[in-house]
Amino acid sequence: MSRRAFSLLFIGCMLFSIFALASCGKKGAVDTTATGTEPVGTKPETAEANTTATETTAAPSVTEAPVDEGPRVDEFPVADAPFNPASGMTENMLARSVHYEGDVTRLKAKLDQIYDQSYAGETKIFFLGDSITEGSGSLSGPNSFRRRTEAWFNENGKSRIVCKSAGIGATDTYLAVHRVERDVLSMDPDIIFIEFINDSDDEFYTACMESLIRKCLAAPTNPAVVLIEMTLKGGGNCQTAHATAARAYGVPVLSYHDAVTPEIEAGNFSFSDISADGTHPNPIGHGWVAEIVTHFLEQVGASPAAGEVTPFDPATPSIMGDKYANAGLYEKNSAGLVARPDGNFIRQTTPKKFQNGWATDNGGTITFEAEFANFGLLYYKTTDGKTGIVNVKIDGVNLGFVNGNFPNGWGDYPAAVELYTSNESKMHTVTITVSSAARKQFEILGLLMS
Repeated sequence: MSRRAFSLLFIGCMLFSIFALASCGKKGAVDTTATGTEPVGTKPETAEANTTATETTAAPSVTEAPVDEGPRVDEFPVADAPFNPASGMTENMLARSVHYEGDVTRLKAKLDQIYDQSYAGETKIFFLGDSITEGSGSLSGPNSFRRRTEAWFNENGKSRIVCKSAGIGATDTYLAVHRVERDVLSMDPDIIFIEFINDSDDEFYTACMESLIRKCLAAPTNPAVVLIEMTLKGGGNCQTAHATAARAYGVPVLSYHDAVTPEIEAGNFSFSDISADGTHPNPIGHGWVAEIVTHFLEQVGASPAAGEVTPFDPATPSIMGDKYANAGLYEKNSAGLVARPDGNFIRQTTPKKFQNGWATDNGGTITFEAEFANFGLLYYKTTDGKTGIVNVKIDGVNLGFVNGNFPNGWGDYPAAVELYTSNESKMHTVTITVSSAARKQFEILGLLMS
């Protein structure tokens, strides 16, 4: 199928999104006030730890990494007149979308494998991301960029291909680096597409993305890794943080942001033409993301034969210290974790993808014993007014209050927040106690430890 035909396939699909902006969230909220009841000043879309109880470590400067660049409008100018997005992407938009080509040796080798009819094995392709990866805004599954990209693989591949989604709405790279082993690496991936718009453009998320990339590259199957960078209405994005990490390892970065933002700024079309809610692409936007990805795959597939793929060396210097090198999502029955509920925190947790945690409807306390240097909490934030607040302590030191209540919010979601970080990995005792008198329900979906 030609790129033009692919882009025109969904002309006329400019409908309102059935998904709210809600599916995309930020890190969870921690209230550090020393009250035992309803905390005040809670910030629903930020995460703040009680730094007086935290052994913090300064991150190395990211100036050691290559400097990121913006959209290449001088090289690939915007259109000279407004146009209808339903007519498809311009060639210059597609050219700008390759923010950083990187080292395509791994990707070329995997594509050669896909094109080889004699290859007896299967090629596993994973999409790791948030609600956009899940398909929010696309109106139906087949319209999403992930499903359209899968269709391209199935149409062009000659050997057996298996595509899997590891997208979870309202999540970020901080959670991803902890869950990637469970949701992706344990299943021997060959190609991993990574998309997260929920991050902030800062050093914290550069550190998260760097460790995530290193973990993926180090997998035994030598998978190819490709980043997909999105944009919010107004141009907000986390591309610099992500690309800083990607460039340090030659990982390709494809940018929907670089493709569309210059055209919007030039007045050639509006963001509302490609998104109904200011965050999630509509069917046309999802089609453009898929076209960006498949255009790049076509270019790499047509390039000269791949060189020898070199396994990732764990001794490769890290620009941010590889803080989350051994990050993991710890749930019930996870090795290395001892959980002691006080008779509560025994109910199954609710979210479909996180049902192996600890939940209570009657308050109470749960104590964990584990070895870690860094600790975070994954919990369920709900709009029903029933979820309460917990007080978190490590080794008896109060870290603050985590509020699971999300009144008048856009929906329930799994929130992740880092609470403790240090230079030394050692045994710790974590105590989590429901502290709100009126709302005694709380769901701990997992512990994020490294």
